[in-house]
Amino acid sequence: MRNLTAFSGIVRNEILMQFKTKLFVMSLINSILVVILWGYLAGLQAQPMHHLRIGVVEGTTVALVLTEAEEVNAIVFPNVREAEDAVLNGEVIASVFTPVPGGRLRVLLDDTQGAAARAALSNITTLLIKAYPGAQNAQGAPAAGFAAALEIREAWGLDMNDPTYLLRLLGAGLAAMVVLSNAFVFSGFTLISEKTSGTIFFLALAPISRIWIILGKLVANTLLIAISTGLALLMAIYLFGIDPTGSLWLLMLAALLAGLGLMGLCYAISAYVKDERTFRVVAGLPLMMPMMFFSGIMYPVAIFPEWLQSVSRMFPLTWMVEISHFVFFKGGTLVDVWQPLALLSIFATAMVLLGGFAVHRLMRIQ
Repeated sequence: MRNLTAFSGIVRNEILMQFKTKLFVMSLINSILVVILWGYLAGLQAQPMHHLRIGVVEGTTVALVLTEAEEVNAIVFPNVREAEDAVLNGEVIASVFTPVPGGRLRVLLDDTQGAAARAALSNITTLLIKAYPGAQNAQGAPAAGFAAALEIREAWGLDMNDPTYLLRLLGAGLAAMVVLSNAFVFSGFTLISEKTSGTIFFLALAPISRIWIILGKLVANTLLIAISTGLALLMAIYLFGIDPTGSLWLLMLAALLAGLGLMGLCYAISAYVKDERTFRVVAGLPLMMPMMFFSGIMYPVAIFPEWLQSVSRMFPLTWMVEISHFVFFKGGTLVDVWQPLALLSIFATAMVLLGGFAVHRLMRIQ
C-alpha cells in the first residue's frame, strides 16, 4: 500500500511538473505545427499548380493556347533561344517551343524542381490534349493533339524517371540541413549551457579582451561546421549517388557563411533567454522550423504560392540550397552563384556583429 501511495504521488508530481515547466504545452504545440506544415506542403503537391511559370514563344499556336489558359502562368518570349535560357536561368519551370519549322513540339523542363517540374509537364500535356482532341500522329492514327508529338527534354539530365531521382534532390539539401542543425547546437545550446554552469562568466574574468574570447568560440564552431559539412557532402556523393558538376569549394564557402550567420543569430538569442526550453520556443518554432520546411531542402520552392515564395527567398538557407543545386546539378561557377554568396556574406557579417555584441554584453553585465 505504501508503494502504491508513493507511486501515485510520483505520477501526480511528474504531471504537475510538466505543466509547470510548460514542457507538455510546448511539445503539443510543436507537434501540431509539424503536422500542419507537413500537411500543408503535402497538400500543395496534391493541388493543381496553376501558378507555375511556363515559357512560350511569341506568335506560335502553343503560345495562344497556353496564354489563354488559367491552368498555367504563361510567359511569352520573342524566340526559342530566350525561352530555353529562361529554363536554364530558373525564370520558368518549363518552356514549350518548336525547335525547327514543322518539327515536333519540345518541352524543356527544369528537372531540379522535382514535383514542380512534374506538375508543369502534366499541366502542359493536359492543356494541349484539351485544345486539340482530334489530331493525328505521324502514322495517321488518332492522337491526343500536340501531346502525342511532344519531345520531353530535361535541362540538366537528372533522369526524372530514375528511381533515385527524388533521393538525389533531397541529398543536395543535406549540407544545408546539417548547417542549420549544427549552428543551433554549437552556438545556442552551448552558450546556454555555459550560462547555466557559469563557464562563460569565468571566461569574462580572463586577462584578455572579450573580443578574442568571442572570436575563439566562433572559429572553433566554424571548424566544426566545416567538418560536418564535409561529411555531409561525402554522404551526398557516395550515399545519395550525386555526381557534382560544379565546384564543391563554393558550396563549402556558402556553408561556412550560412553557419556563421546562423551561429551569430543563435548567440544573440541565447544571450537573452534563460534556459534551453525558452530557446527552443524562441528560436526553434519561428526560425528553425520555417527554414527547414520552406528553404527548398525538402520541397521545391516553386510549388509554394507566390506570397510564400517571397517569404522563402528571405531565408539564408534558401540561398544556400540554390548554390547547392548549382554546384551539384548545373555546373555552377562563381559567376553563377555570386548573388546568393553576396547575400550570405551580408547575412553572416550582420549576425556575427549582432551575436558578438550580445555575448560581449552578457559577459560585461556579469
